Amino acid sequence: MTNRPRRLVPAAAPAFAVAATLAIAALLAAVPAHAAVTKNRLATNRLATNRLATNRLATNRLAAYALTSTRLEASEAATELLATEGGRDVYSYLVSCALPEGIQIEATVPGAPDIGPPDANYVCAAERCTFYGALGLAADWIDHRLASKDERWISACMFARVNANDTAEAVSLRGDHPALVVPVDEGELFTLEEGAFYGNLFTHEDDPIDWNACRGEGQAQGETGGLALRDCAEENPADPGRSYCGFNYAGDCRDFTPAFPIPYACKSFGATLGIEGDCHTTSGDGHWPSSRTYREVITVYVSP
Repeated sequence: MTNRPRRLVPAAAPAFAVAATLAIAALLAAVPAHAAVTKNRLATNRLATNRLATNRLATNRLAAYALTSTRLEASEAATELLATEGGRDVYSYLVSCALPEGIQIEATVPGAPDIGPPDANYVCAAERCTFYGALGLAADWIDHRLASKDERWISACMFARVNANDTAEAVSLRGDHPALVVPVDEGELFTLEEGAFYGNLFTHEDDPIDWNACRGEGQAQGETGGLALRDCAEENPADPGRSYCGFNYAGDCRDFTPAFPIPYACKSFGATLGIEGDCHTTSGDGHWPSSRTYREVITVYVSP
């Protein structure tokens, strides 16, 4: 596993919805790890928790097409998503996860009210809307259909940016992806591991969303620092096997107490950068005979 970390993102947090919990955050872009000084761009964003599932079919259809019909204009495949406020929110986060900073997509959306940050992760003015790239996890989607591996990276990004609380918290996202480069100072400031997120949002419409979370070492030690308002990697006692955000809860990401072995969900861990890898939907003892392996994993860190 290549040890590469990722970027800093303020996590959005709408109210919780049982079957479809998705709230996504905003984004801070940063320069690569070798730079001594970083330049961040913060946007405050909120997305109603049930909007991802409500717009799921339209999202799946969009995956079969390029995001744009030209380098700047949204493709016709996005029309259904863009027609509603909730769909525009979902689309804005898909774009921010997929495309790099500096790339933006525009669309004419009849009836769309004027809106912008901090009330939305995009800008609409006079029925002309602009959606901004940020992380660059699937840059080819701008003019190609979304590849299967990229589906899983986009999904991990969306799930990692959920928050069960109605707050926007800064989080550091890290993973084994060329676009996920974390600045040195970010790594030093964001040291509490919340957990890891993985799965696939783009499943068949008749199947449940494949969203998974495992608990990180910081979260396992208690509610400190930024973890106080981050609950998506914690099991909900009222709904065993599910996190507070409705994700499948896979248990602890790894064995945090080797002297007293416990089952864990992820086979590998990049200790230098704190990246979970080869994760599963259930806990095991190093063997997961009935569980698939997820390699497109994003690990979330918060500040103490």
